[in-house]
Amino acid sequence: MSDTIVIYYSLEGNVDFVAKKIAENLGADIFRIETLKEYPKKGLLKFFHGGKDVVSGVKPEFKGELPSLEGYDKIIIGAPVWAAKPAAPLNTFFDKVNLSGKKCCAFASSAGGNSKKCLEIMAAEIAKKGGTVEACAEFTNPLKKPEAALKTIAEFTGKL
Repeated sequence: MSDTIVIYYSLEGNVDFVAKKIAENLGADIFRIETLKEYPKKGLLKFFHGGKDVVSGVKPEFKGELPSLEGYDKIIIGAPVWAAKPAAPLNTFFDKVNLSGKKCCAFASSAGGNSKKCLEIMAAEIAKKGGTVEACAEFTNPLKKPEAALKTIAEFTGKL
């Protein structure tokens, strides 16, 4: 077991790509959050359901339980950006976890390249849960721009 874990939610695979590379670079454990009810992956329904849930503060149920964070010193949290906020499953995550005394990092992936507000929200949630934010990273379409994503991943993990 590593002293670092990457915990993330991914809808279309962009955050999944980044999370796996970060975990690989750091030799970290990894956990993908999955919701009981899956969100649509395409079309207008994707934006409607995802946007509505995140704006309304919905906390979707997870498949299974989150791993215990007790043995980890560093928690890296990743999410896609929905309506300038972390995806709705992160509402559930932050509701369930205690990050007291944990060093945390956050990353967000968007199609439009503006993850700043999302990362600010994640940092505030981390602080509310007792964690300390050490670093944040933004990614734009990592699956379409893997070279840029890999460069950002190397810079991000280099700080950790």
